Amino acid sequence: MKNTSGTESKMLSGRIPFLGVIVLVVVIGGLAFDVTKADNDNFYEDVQRFDRVFTKIHQNYVESIESKKLIDNAIEGMLSILDPHSNYFEKKQFDELLIQTEGKFGGLGIQISIRDKVLTVMTPIPGTPAERAGIQSGDQILKINGKSTDGITIDEAVGKLRGAPDTDVNITIRRRGEPKDLEYKITRAIIRIKSVPYYGVFGDGIGYLSLKTFSQDAGSEVEKALKELLKRNIKGVIFDLRYNPGGLLPEAIEVADKFLQKKSLVVYTRGRVQGQNKEYYVSSNPVLPPDIPLIVLVNNASASASEIVSGAIQDWDRGLIVGDTTFGKGSVQSILQIDDDNHLKLTTAFYYTPSGRCINKPENGIRGKTKKSDEDEDENAEGKDSTAKTTDTSKIAGKDTTTFRTKNMRIVHGGGGIIPDTIIEQKMPDFVIRSLFLKDVFFSFANYEYPRLSAKHVKIDEKFTITEPIMKDYNHFLDSIAFKYQSYAQLVFDEFKTRAGIIDSAKDTAKKGGADSSAFSLVKKPEWTKEEMDVLKKISQQMAKILADESRREVSKNDPEIRNYLREALMVRDLGQDNEAVYRIKLFDDTQFKSALAIISNKSMYQNLLKPKMKQ
Repeated sequence: MKNTSGTESKMLSGRIPFLGVIVLVVVIGGLAFDVTKADNDNFYEDVQRFDRVFTKIHQNYVESIESKKLIDNAIEGMLSILDPHSNYFEKKQFDELLIQTEGKFGGLGIQISIRDKVLTVMTPIPGTPAERAGIQSGDQILKINGKSTDGITIDEAVGKLRGAPDTDVNITIRRRGEPKDLEYKITRAIIRIKSVPYYGVFGDGIGYLSLKTFSQDAGSEVEKALKELLKRNIKGVIFDLRYNPGGLLPEAIEVADKFLQKKSLVVYTRGRVQGQNKEYYVSSNPVLPPDIPLIVLVNNASASASEIVSGAIQDWDRGLIVGDTTFGKGSVQSILQIDDDNHLKLTTAFYYTPSGRCINKPENGIRGKTKKSDEDEDENAEGKDSTAKTTDTSKIAGKDTTTFRTKNMRIVHGGGGIIPDTIIEQKMPDFVIRSLFLKDVFFSFANYEYPRLSAKHVKIDEKFTITEPIMKDYNHFLDSIAFKYQSYAQLVFDEFKTRAGIIDSAKDTAKKGGADSSAFSLVKKPEWTKEEMDVLKKISQQMAKILADESRREVSKNDPEIRNYLREALMVRDLGQDNEAVYRIKLFDDTQFKSALAIISNKSMYQNLLKPKMKQ
């Protein structure tokens, strides 16, 4: 190696600074026997270069910087060029990760959010201390252990509410309809998050089962639900994995056990290190008999473990997949312990379905290029390095657009994610509905109206409907929060009037959601004559009236859907989001569910879709 200075030569071959020794020992020591590097990788030289830069900065930078801060930022920099699922965890973050994956923790059992800048209970979880204490959806948490929640973040609130089981937490609640704030003293308990919030029977004996997460009890909960449904002589099962972000790999295998024949391959992994090349098989006989039809519902929020299960069911032709193409998060994360407190969650392999499809979408392997899926747990936590024979992954990482064959020789496609056998796109709500959701109108109105209905002893169940008096209260509520619907055409027209100088300023436009006035405030406005301006204002008034009429028609057109969302919000407020009646009204208007129900209820259609298509 060519020396550029006497000082640097001594540093490399003679007395290396003590801090540099530490860095070299830490970095090189763990990889002294690394056999996974590429042939053209100057690993050791690059580590030495990093050590020199680190030492120079630490010793010579104009301001003193803690070595931990330098190393933390260096780690962050290394991870920034990896995929979005590789992360470094310090102790607190790692403990939080364990809470997520284990699915239980010491807490009250409430889902919270910030609504109107106030910490608010979205819903109490059934069977938890919060529900037993009488905490209600919409309750505003003003204090936790005597300290104000003003300005608190969700993470801060969770940290204060969670704690060791059997310890107490005091909260001050403001509830609509109550004359004064309420004081609660609640004892924390282990909160078990239900993987299967609901199952039931629909139509002509078709069982429905929703799995929301692959936490530690997922397999046992699915088995229990299937056995209960079988007691009711079901003729088919719709297994809903939509919005399921994934979770633990062992639970994915255990859930697949309930549907596939014993010794069937569920999924296999391939990585650079031979120890990451594994195959996972069904270990027991299925709970659901093979002659009972099965449809799996998925969408673009179904990820990871959801894709493993649905991909295996599709490849073995055990059932049909219906819905939208899944997220395409098919990578294995291993937890590698750095020391007693710090851990590295690193992508070490990709998942493949039994037919050979790589589940991972290529774009999901690029940090910052795609939305991170909600699934962020350890799926294959081995907790140790493995140094063995290496495998070339250039083909693994490449885009996979080839076709594959299922057990029945049906064609399925690669490219990442699981492409359904029948694609049913979920309809997006109209602009009116989206505007109401954006302002959180349905949830807020439910909390506004519920005390009124309770005082009148109105029963809220599956037969509950939105009456005209309720709609009158709803319109009064919109006025009280100064909500005025403006169509997209109205927003654009208001912007035009500002740009044209027909109205004096863009402040109102910006408040209503139009373009930022700063974007065109410096642009010179047209210089109209008085006669031209009079004409423009007259036309503008006529146009505004036409657009206002159009907006009213649009709102009126969406009246049935608005009523459905109001009904659903009030039912959730009274019964909780996991109540059977709430699920049924949601599924009643669910296009994907209704399509799945129609297919599985038609025996010949179902069987034909499981057969390979004949060549034309």
